[in-house]
Amino acid sequence: MALIHLTDGIDAVSKSSNEAERGMLPVVPTICVGQPDRLDPSRCPEGKAILWLQIPDAPTVIKGDAACEIETVPAWSEAMREAFADRIEGVLSKHIKNWDKIKLARRAYSPRDLEQMNVNLVGGDPYGGVCTLDQFFVWRPVAGQVNNGTPVKNLYHIGASTHPGPGLGGGSGLNVAKGLGG
Repeated sequence: MALIHLTDGIDAVSKSSNEAERGMLPVVPTICVGQPDRLDPSRCPEGKAILWLQIPDAPTVIKGDAACEIETVPAWSEAMREAFADRIEGVLSKHIKNWDKIKLARRAYSPRDLEQMNVNLVGGDPYGGVCTLDQFFVWRPVAGQVNNGTPVKNLYHIGASTHPGPGLGGGSGLNVAKGLGG
């Protein structure tokens, strides 16, 4: 999916990331924006569009709201999710002409919602967990598991938990395909 990051720059990304790391709902979150129908028009009715958003700086456990506008509790609630989605729409409305007139519907998911939909998304993390140096290269998913191989002959492990790690590029699948001569 073609994806852009809507932000005021690297300092804004740092601020948003720092706020989320401290358990705060960011004042101005970094917004990842995709339009899957631009690459695959069959994803929506003709003449319509899909705007897909991901907020990488949505904390799992809430300690507060950095803007002091949203009443918070430690676990995501429906009210917090919707208020945070309103904040995100406020940012979008500054960049998309006639946002309030062209928007047909919205469905927001908190990290808690994501985890409830898929137990593999621990804490709502779509990227397979921590992305620190000790979780990459020869240590991902476990030490000794090389080139996506498994102890089972001709069975390969791909996805965010394998090298080169999480993202939308499908790198681990490409690595296996190349290794198989594809």
